Amino acid sequence: MPTKSGREEREVLAAYLTRHALKRSDQRDATLEAFLRAGHHVSVEALLRLVKRRRADVGRTPIYRALKVFKDAGLASELLLGGEARFEPIWNRDHHDHFVCVSCGEIIEFRSPEIENLQDEIARGLGFVIEGHRHTIFGRCRKCAAKAPRAVRPR
Repeated sequence: MPTKSGREEREVLAAYLTRHALKRSDQRDATLEAFLRAGHHVSVEALLRLVKRRRADVGRTPIYRALKVFKDAGLASELLLGGEARFEPIWNRDHHDHFVCVSCGEIIEFRSPEIENLQDEIARGLGFVIEGHRHTIFGRCRKCAAKAPRAVRPR
């Protein structure tokens, strides 16, 4: 969950901008505020709508640019779903993985120490050093599964 005030995130962004000789902008600040307020997996279009509530002058291009900066600064993570990018705040959040509904697009976060331990064990056995990972499982959420006939899971 983003920090309550967003203060830490703003400090992280300011430090990143300074290190990379980038200027602070009101549009980027408004985008960060809306992004943190959304607090979940948000598309560029959805974030644009949120930002425009307070800043009608912000367009799609500044949103894309801001999200790239947020990712590079370690404030956001990107999840590509069927050609559409979704972004979520990650600053000071525990690692988690995702179930993604292929019918309605719902994203369900989950944590599993058992899966994490198994990944670590397999990596050790292979002499592989994990630096990070994304675990995304595609299927149907409860509502969509109830509406559709059971699909055969490919192996």
